[in-house]
Amino acid sequence: MKYKRLIILLIFLFIPFFTSCTNDTPNDQQVFGVWWWDSSLGDEYLTFAKNNGVNEIYYCENNLDEKSSRFIESANKLDIKVYWLIGDVDWLHNYNLLYDEIERYIEYNKNNSSNQYSGVHLDIEPHQDDNFDNDRYMLIYNLIEIANNLQIKYPNIKFDYDIPFWLEDEIDFNGVKKSAYKHLFDISNRIFLMSYRDSCEGMLDVSKEEISYATEINKTVVLGAETAKSSEGDNITYYEEGFSYLKSQINLLKSKLPKNSGVSIHHILSWYQLKP
Repeated sequence: MKYKRLIILLIFLFIPFFTSCTNDTPNDQQVFGVWWWDSSLGDEYLTFAKNNGVNEIYYCENNLDEKSSRFIESANKLDIKVYWLIGDVDWLHNYNLLYDEIERYIEYNKNNSSNQYSGVHLDIEPHQDDNFDNDRYMLIYNLIEIANNLQIKYPNIKFDYDIPFWLEDEIDFNGVKKSAYKHLFDISNRIFLMSYRDSCEGMLDVSKEEISYATEINKTVVLGAETAKSSEGDNITYYEEGFSYLKSQINLLKSKLPKNSGVSIHHILSWYQLKP
């Protein structure tokens, strides 16, 4: 009887160990997201996203109201998380404009406990500033400072950042000099890299330093794939190759990336409209 009680005790002690070793957690799920710039798109686009394996949407809707709530509810029913997608290069000159937006986000989530955004997805691109060539260092520095300020000011909000794959400028921030993308990885929850090339090999090639650094510090990096027509060259986007080729390259890319990373498609409308 004494040994029987001992065996039962040991079983209960080891159940948590075996459970943690065999079950995947939600954090282990590889991200497959899509940028959603047009909030007027109908339900068929949400169905399309679900049918193609999307588990996150970055949703741009200026009016945080019932429309946001309905969309989030519909997406959540399909097991898709929704992040609020916002961005304005002018915020690099006036941080308070961005803080005002975050306060609106907080107010919305507070009043919509059942249909909340999962976080804020920031698309603030320094190179879109008209004076980028002259003010490059300052603009990139300001982006890093914004990220740092937001993390301090709003520690309970998950912030993502879209950045180009070439953001390697050496920036001295808080007494530490390193590549800009490394500062942003250190600060942020996740980095979404605009790895705009039209093959798995090409996307990995332009992202290898960021993937390496994300792995080193155990952060999430998500590689972005472009599907819209581009004036910058055919190798930037999957627009010419079409839907089937894109799908084959994304599947290949997923298999080569760490499990806590992922892929995101830019953007839902052009992806939906791709030729077969």
